[in-house]
Amino acid sequence: MIELLLRSRYVVGSIVLALLAYLIVFGEKVGYEQSIGSFFAEDDPDMNVYQDAATKFGDDNFVFLVYDDPDVISPAGMDRAADLAAAVGGGSIPGVMRVESIDAMPLVWAIDDALLAVDRLPGFARKAAMNAALGAVKNIDLKTNKMTVGGAVRSTDASRLGPIKERLTKNPMFVGTLIDSTATTTAVVARLRKTNDHDVVSTIKALREKADAFAERHHLPRPAVVGPPALLGDGFAAIEVDGRRLAAVGMILIALVTLSAVRSVWWAIVPMAAGWTVWLATETLLSRFHIRLSLSGGPLVAQIIVLTMPAASHLAIHFRDDRRKLPARDAARETLSKVSTPIVWTAITGAIGYLALLTSDVLPIQQFGAILGTCTLVAAILVMALAPIAMLPPFPLEIPVRQGSKSRVSGLMNRLTVLVHQHPTIVVATVAAVTLPLSLGVFRLTYETNYINLFKPQARVVRDYGTVENKLGGIGLVEIVAPVGPKGLDYDAIAKLDRVGRTIRGLEPENPRAIAQVLSLATVMDPDGRIAALDEQARARVLAGKLELIEASPQASLLRSFWNPEAKETRILVRLLEQQPAAAKASIFHRAEEAARAEFGPEAHLTGLSFLMTKTTEGVVATQWSTFAWSALGILVMLTLAFRSIVLAVLALLPTLLSVAFVLGLMGWLSIKLDIATALVASVALGLSVDDTFHCLIQFHKLRKTRGFRRSLFASYAVSGPGVLLSSLAVAIGFLALRTSEFEPFVNFGTMVAVATAGSTLGNLVLLPACLTLGERLRRRAVAASSSSPAHPATSRAPLPPVVPPPVISGDAPPAARTSGGNGSS
Repeated sequence: MIELLLRSRYVVGSIVLALLAYLIVFGEKVGYEQSIGSFFAEDDPDMNVYQDAATKFGDDNFVFLVYDDPDVISPAGMDRAADLAAAVGGGSIPGVMRVESIDAMPLVWAIDDALLAVDRLPGFARKAAMNAALGAVKNIDLKTNKMTVGGAVRSTDASRLGPIKERLTKNPMFVGTLIDSTATTTAVVARLRKTNDHDVVSTIKALREKADAFAERHHLPRPAVVGPPALLGDGFAAIEVDGRRLAAVGMILIALVTLSAVRSVWWAIVPMAAGWTVWLATETLLSRFHIRLSLSGGPLVAQIIVLTMPAASHLAIHFRDDRRKLPARDAARETLSKVSTPIVWTAITGAIGYLALLTSDVLPIQQFGAILGTCTLVAAILVMALAPIAMLPPFPLEIPVRQGSKSRVSGLMNRLTVLVHQHPTIVVATVAAVTLPLSLGVFRLTYETNYINLFKPQARVVRDYGTVENKLGGIGLVEIVAPVGPKGLDYDAIAKLDRVGRTIRGLEPENPRAIAQVLSLATVMDPDGRIAALDEQARARVLAGKLELIEASPQASLLRSFWNPEAKETRILVRLLEQQPAAAKASIFHRAEEAARAEFGPEAHLTGLSFLMTKTTEGVVATQWSTFAWSALGILVMLTLAFRSIVLAVLALLPTLLSVAFVLGLMGWLSIKLDIATALVASVALGLSVDDTFHCLIQFHKLRKTRGFRRSLFASYAVSGPGVLLSSLAVAIGFLALRTSEFEPFVNFGTMVAVATAGSTLGNLVLLPACLTLGERLRRRAVAASSSSPAHPATSRAPLPPVVPPPVISGDAPPAARTSGGNGSS
């Protein structure tokens, strides 16, 4: 097989090069699922509840376009609001379904005045007056009719605008939603279509462009554009930008690290060509099978590029070392013979570790694990297939290694192994003293439910949210769906909604900003409580009349957002501060649902985008530990099969587990929260770090069968150690490329995986040989104790073998340091 690889290297290289060229020119780009549904399985109960509510009341895909205008309550202010509403509505942006602005809203108190006046008329006159009102609202002119805010403001003398302004800034339908309490900030609210019916990224971009052009026309400050669709849209936009940039940065950094380490352009080309081919092929296959990536799929690009590095690094270092002793072809044959086995084992083990993520209940995690598990296998195979070209290239692009030369890195590795071998107890104690206290930070870990914090502070969406939540209150949106019973919508139901609203508004008395607004039919139908003051019959008449008027008006769709007569269900919208602790938000969700159930029974339930976003992060964090456990178990099984020893397998897993505990603890101490990306750090670090463990131990395990312990240890680490250093350095730098991401979770994810990789490297090069040495000492003492027992009097007096200096590796002189008696020798 090895000879076949060497002979066919140019054919294999040509095939890969042709495939890469085809994928660059004709390959398809993967799409991203731009909806909250991409985070959930199809049968997820929380998602089903949300979809059911969306069917009955419409999606709560609201985007607020908020701008400062010192003269909102003036004819010119109404004209400006109408201008922005017309710019983003009316079919100008395909993703926008409907627009609400303050100028087109009904003058609700004037309507109540008219209805109460009509109700005082005699029966025959009351009916005639209602018929006339119904006819009038069907053809109402929103700009000039005095029953709208815009019409009232435009038809009123400037000196008499004060009462209108006062009523608007106190009415719960307006304040905090369409206008602030000072009447100097207003909002146009755009309701978007279902996410499957439009491109969210393009829609948000178009809304911002229209809003910015509006501000420029009227010499106003730039509007803020906020809402859950803006968060999702900006997240996916950042991923699309990051994907291409991170792939390029990652490949360049990895190539530079490899080039500087082995001084061969060919060895720099191999991982780049393999990684690029695997990624482009993955994109094309995903596109062909109509599989779209979700938000947490962003790091996939950088990771698939990085997956090629462990195999390439160990092959390059081993070949360079063998080249010092053998001709090129013999060195290539020797390297492939020694390294192919650990590469296959590491590829299968890494794939099993990633595929364990399929046990998660969170769809993006399953997707992430399936793609990385498959790509791990393919990347390793492709690197092995391309490696012969770098070993026996068509023309030289390297600084050649002289036969008989010495490797300074191997010499340093020998000296490090000598120190570890001499002082294993000190090494283990030092690692424990550093790692264990830092690992305790894992108990301080919290999760991030504030999606605003997923973006860098300088991002527009972050600044916009800060502005809007300071002026209008929280933009986080949840909804409570409640059945009103067989009687349908009567005043008892309105009274219940009012009580629920007041209860929810009072849930956080110590933080009044926590809950910005509670909107329901009670807000729409009787915001001032004037209808409640009527007798029972009058209440029923006025309520029925108001429903008829709203249903006949241009604002009929607004009513449908709160009331579904077919299902006899109503909806309460709760706006809360998005930027508050996860525990506080979860408490509001729970108590708000309890308040609704106290009035409407156990069938009342909570849903909404903000709730689903919180559930997404909770699900990712909750599944982190189970998927990590399955990954560790799968890797442990593979290590046991490879070494045929459960003790050695556990020992091999120890450095990786300690590095993962170290990095999670560090996150806890540094207050880096778990989110949709950082929750994957443990499983990813586990899958990456075990590669180096395999390369260190497989050769040791093989040599141990024919050589003594000490010779096996030094011989295996002399070449595997430099390979581990190069592999880990390239992986760490590759992941640090994620620090250029615009998405904060990926920045933290890349940093933490890089730290975990560095930690596991120290573990593999320092802790692992120390533990092996201590284990050998215990074994030898047990043998000596057994030999000195009364049953073996003759052997009890036999001396231990003399200490032998460490072997000379790759032409290095023996280290000056010598081991002390009792360390064990071959």
